[in-house]
Amino acid sequence: MTASQISMEGESGLGTEMELQRRLSLASATDTVRGLSFHNLLDAVRLELGDEAMARCQAQCVETSFKSFFTYPVSDYLRLQYTAAWMLQEKYGSFDNAVRRMSSGLAPGFLSSVVGKAFMLLTKEGPRQLINNMPVAFRAAASFGELSVHWTGSRRGVLVTRRDFLLYLSHEGGLMGLFRTLGITAVEVRGRQVGPLDNEVEFSWE
Repeated sequence: MTASQISMEGESGLGTEMELQRRLSLASATDTVRGLSFHNLLDAVRLELGDEAMARCQAQCVETSFKSFFTYPVSDYLRLQYTAAWMLQEKYGSFDNAVRRMSSGLAPGFLSSVVGKAFMLLTKEGPRQLINNMPVAFRAAASFGELSVHWTGSRRGVLVTRRDFLLYLSHEGGLMGLFRTLGITAVEVRGRQVGPLDNEVEFSWE
């Protein structure tokens, strides 16, 4: 394989109003994400569709502005993400591709932050060490769920999340953004939902 690749084996079926409402019904007031994630989504919409579209997305949230290291309800994040993906799906061909596209920018955004720069110090021995620390990064970004990494080879593994409100499409895009930031292009990423809020994402690189 000579180029980055994400599995396109049909649509996930996750881009429906019913699926959004299902996820919202499972969220509690203590399930939160950092404002940095909101910033990255809103910046993606602004760059792709302009300020008016970004304002329409912001209208889905209780808060109108976000501080990077403050925490905000994951329910607001989900409404924002779904609204943005629905707006971008025509441009990128599908809801799934829109989520991947937006999420591919989250890794560069995180890695340019104070915490992210510290994580970048772990890349001297290649991406494996950085990927091993993704559970710590996940916990820094969200109050909910668990993330673990299981290696199946020297350059392949599975990212596993449990009670995770994020779509596996988000993790696919995030991993691709991470590899791209590290300058690694011969990558394959393939995710799936394996439970109501559980995901598995296989990844490999050459």
